[in-house]
Amino acid sequence: MRIQLMEHFLTIDEAVERSGYTAQYLRRLARRGTLPAFKVGHVWVVEASALARYRAQADTSIDQRFGPREERG
Repeated sequence: MRIQLMEHFLTIDEAVERSGYTAQYLRRLARRGTLPAFKVGHVWVVEASALARYRAQADTSIDQRFGPREERG
């Protein structure tokens, strides 16, 4: 049960890989309560479905400032 529960949550580093947002931006969203998250020790943990909802909302927003950064090659 415990392992299954943790599959629904991501560390900030995992969220960065999945979303394309920077770790600093995701932590800021978590501190503001914009992105539901909690701390386990010193590590922020984000619900995977909440991150997906935030990303989908940002993708459909007219204001593109809130979308993830493009990879720089």
